[in-house]
Amino acid sequence: TGGFALLPTYTTRKKRPTESEGNPYCFVDEETFKKKIEEKELYEYENVHGHYYGTSKKLLKERLALGKILLKDIDVLGTQNLVKSIGKDVKIVTLFLKVDSKEVLVKRLTERKETEIEKRLARYDMEMTYCDKYDYIINNEELYDTVKTVLAIVKAESENAEINTAEAVIPSAEEISDLVNRLNNGETLPPVKVALHNGEFVVAEGGARYLAGLKSGKRVAKEIVKTAVIPVGGEKWRAAIENAKR
Repeated sequence: TGGFALLPTYTTRKKRPTESEGNPYCFVDEETFKKKIEEKELYEYENVHGHYYGTSKKLLKERLALGKILLKDIDVLGTQNLVKSIGKDVKIVTLFLKVDSKEVLVKRLTERKETEIEKRLARYDMEMTYCDKYDYIINNEELYDTVKTVLAIVKAESENAEINTAEAVIPSAEEISDLVNRLNNGETLPPVKVALHNGEFVVAEGGARYLAGLKSGKRVAKEIVKTAVIPVGGEKWRAAIENAKR
């Protein structure tokens, strides 16, 4: 679309045939990478599958100057560290792409001729425990649908769009307050189920959790589901959203 730019990751792994320098990685040797760590040039770094990966402060500043939305591919631990390191200086929206099962993952890794399948499978269970810590969870079944969903997320987040609801019953103040307390005590709530309806997101299940996330300012994941929904929020839902924002 022209509105996006990649934020490359520094890595010590070897370049694949389909990759080029800076797209989507900057390839360096381990000595150079460790020097970047010592000089505090990285926001975060992790050793994944035996290779180092890290986010450059310099590259982020350069890419932000382009005035585009930056896309970054990053592991689950690096994501958490990046969010903490940058804080609120840059708006970060995190998307967790998942597959239905390990079998699907093995099939895809095999098809792309991945040579470290066992290493990647060894992290699968650990990575899945982090999905609820993301802003959005997407089941990456079909690439076209995933891209369509990501673009809808970008639009919604760019416009700070409120999400309508398909739930007929508006959550009570007591229910929301209880969930807010749980969030403030460090608990991670189950994801809110949201579906696309005419290009906009609608809560299919978990309206109380969505409102509690707004009221507390804490992250409550939104899992994208393929469910037919009809927005029924109306004035009462909009009033509940306004109250949650106070």
